[in-house]
Amino acid sequence: MILSRGIILQLIAFAVITVVGVAVVSVNYIGVGRGLLGREYVAYVDLTDSGGVFSNAEVTYRGVPVGRVGPIELTETGIRVKLELRRGERIPREGTKAIVANRSAVGEQYIDLVPARKSGPYLDEGDPYTIPRDRTTLPVSTAELLRNVDALVGSVNTKDLGVIVDELNKAFSGSAEDLQSLLDDTDRILETADQSYPDTKRLLDNSVTVLDTQRGQAANIRGFARNLNELTTSLRNDDPALRRTIDSVPGAVDETHKAVHQLAPTLPVLLANLTTTGQVISSRKAGLRSLFILYPVSVAGAFTVTPGDGTQHMGLALNIDSPPPCTEGYEQVKRRWPQHTGKKKPRLDAGCKAPKDAPTAVRGPRNFPADAIAPYPQVPPGATAGAGFPEGGAYAKDGDGGGKAQAKGGDAEAKAAAAPSAQLANGNLYLSYPAGSVEFAGYDPTTGAVYGPDGKRYAMQRTAGTRELGDSSWKWLMLGPLSQ
Repeated sequence: MILSRGIILQLIAFAVITVVGVAVVSVNYIGVGRGLLGREYVAYVDLTDSGGVFSNAEVTYRGVPVGRVGPIELTETGIRVKLELRRGERIPREGTKAIVANRSAVGEQYIDLVPARKSGPYLDEGDPYTIPRDRTTLPVSTAELLRNVDALVGSVNTKDLGVIVDELNKAFSGSAEDLQSLLDDTDRILETADQSYPDTKRLLDNSVTVLDTQRGQAANIRGFARNLNELTTSLRNDDPALRRTIDSVPGAVDETHKAVHQLAPTLPVLLANLTTTGQVISSRKAGLRSLFILYPVSVAGAFTVTPGDGTQHMGLALNIDSPPPCTEGYEQVKRRWPQHTGKKKPRLDAGCKAPKDAPTAVRGPRNFPADAIAPYPQVPPGATAGAGFPEGGAYAKDGDGGGKAQAKGGDAEAKAAAAPSAQLANGNLYLSYPAGSVEFAGYDPTTGAVYGPDGKRYAMQRTAGTRELGDSSWKWLMLGPLSQ
């Protein structure tokens, strides 16, 4: 029989496809020629027992196929299994475990490689590596599994098991629809949770940040809790007083309402008048400010006369016409003598017209200090500005017999006034000081410092100064009595 040319070509094509297919199957699945082609490398596993594994079984790395099981050899203590692995699969050497596992209860065994690290060295580097026996795991044998199942079943009392079955029947009898609904709802919950997985993941990631912040603020949170505990404790202790206050609030509100209602006809008038008063005060702000600053200084200076030691310290200075009165602006005003005590209309168009730097006693609202310039008592001439207190303060010795006062920080003792002699006459006490025992001293009320005739600096008591409040010395009107 003569074959046509087409048939011959088909037979040749079929033969080529057959050879190629057999070669691919032999190389990729059977493993023929892999070593010659350099497409695989070898590793070994030492086992005490095969565990059912056999040659040409699958080898996986983290569940992914990477090779086949080669020949299995007997050793003196067990068996050695050859692993033929594909190149390109980088499997770490250190810590990698070999687990002989089952596909299913009736499936074939395979070897799964589980690494303990990601970095090298790797199995395909250097000489073939052998995974030691202490890093291998074998499956439970079928015989041992059956023995354990038999022991479990034999340990159950059949009578008690019957009771359990009867109770389960009573518990679930007639609840098939409810159980089905429960399972359906659970399935929907799982689907919703799966759809919300990205949001849930972000929530968990953000929770880490929140918890880290809470841990960083742990000290502040503990402090807040401690302070809150003290607050609630105080509230609990003051509970009766708080209850009385709350009970009194309605009555106080009623009384306030009545007072406002009763004041309704006159309160607007009062507020309108206060507006006018406020405008007047605002226009005289500079003068009032000067008064509030100088008045405490003047009051404080008065205490230097009676320092509280049982005596009065007074001096006499005749300052008649020092400075002379201001006469400029009063030329057209008729002089009124003290003997004229009758009523007379004042001249509102008269006033001191002398310049501010005149040597006379310049008066009038136009001479109020500007807002930016506040009156400030000057340090006595010859003293250092802002002298303050001497180191350690000034004090006097008791019973030293010499009547001397000492100033800490000074180089020598300053003589104090000798004790005066007293004489009672006509019910009055008269004190006489020896000659030369009374001397004048400069006093700075802003710092409380006294400058004696000897040039030394002494400190007065707190009640005699303004405690260095400066422009705010008017506050001493309220703070002064608290320090007595």
